[in-house]
Amino acid sequence: MRACCIALVAMAMAWTGGEALAQGEPLTLVRDGEAVASIVLSENPTRAGQFAAAELHYHLARMTGAAVPVVADSAPAPEVAILVGESAATRALGLTSDDFAPQEYLISFRPDALVLMGRDADDRAAMDYQDPRTFPGDFDQQGTVYAVYDFLERFCDVRWYLPTELGEVIPARDTLAVSGEDIRRRPAMTYRYVYRGEALPADLIGDTIEYEEGYPSLNTRAARLHMRRMRQGGERYNANHSFYGYYDRFLDEHPEWFAQGYEGRPPQMCFTSPGFIDQVIADAREYFDTGTARPGAVAAGDFFALVPMDNASWCRCERCAAEILEEPARGYRTTSNDTASDYIFGFINKVAREVGRTHPDKWLAALAYSRYVYPPTDEPLEPNVSIQLCLQTRRIFHPESVRNDRRVLEAWTRESLERPKFVWLYYCYPSLRAARQGWRPYPGFFAHSIVGQFADFHRSGVRGFFIEPSYLAHSQRSPLMDQLELYLTYKLADDPDADGNRMIDEFFERYYGPAAAPMQELYELMEAHFADPANHGD
Repeated sequence: MRACCIALVAMAMAWTGGEALAQGEPLTLVRDGEAVASIVLSENPTRAGQFAAAELHYHLARMTGAAVPVVADSAPAPEVAILVGESAATRALGLTSDDFAPQEYLISFRPDALVLMGRDADDRAAMDYQDPRTFPGDFDQQGTVYAVYDFLERFCDVRWYLPTELGEVIPARDTLAVSGEDIRRRPAMTYRYVYRGEALPADLIGDTIEYEEGYPSLNTRAARLHMRRMRQGGERYNANHSFYGYYDRFLDEHPEWFAQGYEGRPPQMCFTSPGFIDQVIADAREYFDTGTARPGAVAAGDFFALVPMDNASWCRCERCAAEILEEPARGYRTTSNDTASDYIFGFINKVAREVGRTHPDKWLAALAYSRYVYPPTDEPLEPNVSIQLCLQTRRIFHPESVRNDRRVLEAWTRESLERPKFVWLYYCYPSLRAARQGWRPYPGFFAHSIVGQFADFHRSGVRGFFIEPSYLAHSQRSPLMDQLELYLTYKLADDPDADGNRMIDEFFERYYGPAAAPMQELYELMEAHFADPANHGD
């Protein structure tokens, strides 16, 4: 115990001067292939801290050949310490995990120490680097993991372009010395989610025609490591079609709660039914009180979704019919318009007003989708409603679709800059359906368009994205169809000041090496052809 106290006093004397290492005074971690530094973890580290330390150890070994040791903070102070996560050593510096906001992290250069830490979940379970089941989850607090990844990218020039070593770009060097100014930040977009992000084909290519049954999947560990490195997850949020569970719960007892005027199974709810509205209010309150949602409901964290079924067959009762436009005032005639905006958001307002009285710090989550993609005009949307805009971002070949997406974003930005806004982005081209029909389209590359789109999203206050990527058989996603697009999406969501066009150039330089110039020329030629309306039918 006395040795531990002496070590802490020594660390405090060395590091608590409060001055970061001046830029230009490198901190040497590895010299001539030999470790100078040690990775210091708490005696009882969090799962996030353990994982972050393992990832740092792996990358430093790949980079320099040196096995930088991982030690507990009770050990004697090393010559140079890399403090990963909260420990007695960071507390001696006045730094604890609770000092940080959700997802916030710190990279700090001190005399004889590098601090990599952030807000972590207080989960002390053992982490096995070979067992992906023990890794932090998408929505676990893991600021220390983000600190390690940001350090590797900014100060060690590491990049991850695909799962497995095939996509890792780790510059080799015998000596690693780092310096810089302190960085304390969190990702700009706090919700980042690619649907079925880990569902990848084993060969990272896939073939939807030849392998309709049983196509081999990439091992879970490689897929999950890549998703962690992309910072998949973040804030707990979900918004999707949320009333399908009502059929089993209420159709027999309360048929009046469902869409009137149809034979057989009603396609929608009656969104003006007082009884139905009261039940939705009760379900939302129950979720916020207990943290448990009823079967078929959609909810996560502080958000409870209010989203109709995925069709536009609205109730035909007199009350509902009176609220639905025959022709749109905004958007397309057939979809992505406002014919049901006042109808659906009027229902949402009724629920939101009542839930807001009992749970003022919670949110009702709505989609801007299909025939209710534009804001309502009859009455303002309640302030405790978040909105997720469904945008056809990959349809860059369709000028009217591009213009309509822009009008939708502008309309919701004018409606409220402060309202929590998320985007649901359709990157799902080409589709499995197209392949089954025998249509093998060329890749729909559109990376340069993403740069402008995300600049618009940041200006509009968008705080997260959900993406449907290109699909293969069994809902596996197509990594090569979206490789650059998804990498760019994650990076621009993280940092609104990042130079997206420079990232594109760097991707070809770093990933393809000597073949960079012809591969970039080929990509941009295919991107231009995809964007040309003349190459697409109606």
